[in-house]
Amino acid sequence: MEREALLGLTSGAAIMFGFGIVWLLIGLFRGRPSPSQLQLALLFVGIALGASIATLGSRAARLPPNASPITAQQVATDREIGRHFYLIFGAELAAILVAVVVLNAIHYPDYILCGIALIVGVHFVPLAALFRTHVFYGTGLGGCAIGLAGFFVADARLRQKVVGLSFGALLWTTAACFAWTGLFSAS
Repeated sequence: MEREALLGLTSGAAIMFGFGIVWLLIGLFRGRPSPSQLQLALLFVGIALGASIATLGSRAARLPPNASPITAQQVATDREIGRHFYLIFGAELAAILVAVVVLNAIHYPDYILCGIALIVGVHFVPLAALFRTHVFYGTGLGGCAIGLAGFFVADARLRQKVVGLSFGALLWTTAACFAWTGLFSAS
């Protein structure tokens, strides 16, 4: 695999890892108390995943850059992909803002995390097509399922825990797919 592709996998894995940490922390520290065994398990998994991503990044950085110069066509394609990415990201942020305002206005703030999970899940579907990354379809479907399932958990404290931990685990799974795809192709 070329250097740029491995750097892309590293960036994607690092982003999924970072957002996964946020969701896991929400799940661990909101709602019901988390057992210390779960906290330790997540710490060890996080260290292993973070080390895998760092190893992939280090390997990618040591590879020589592409020998052929970037063509005007590649620059235009990259620019168009970037434009579409920011449109998808902007729509996601706008939808999250609307969901937060609406759920607060109708006095259902305990469902905000579910709404965000559903919206973030949906945003992975166009990203899968844009980046030609099939794993994003699974991440999107899983995220939507987590968000929707959260709406059916009656206990607000349990809902926060289930949605946070589940979505964090989903993002870490996606990060692991990226990291291990890159590591095994770079070997």
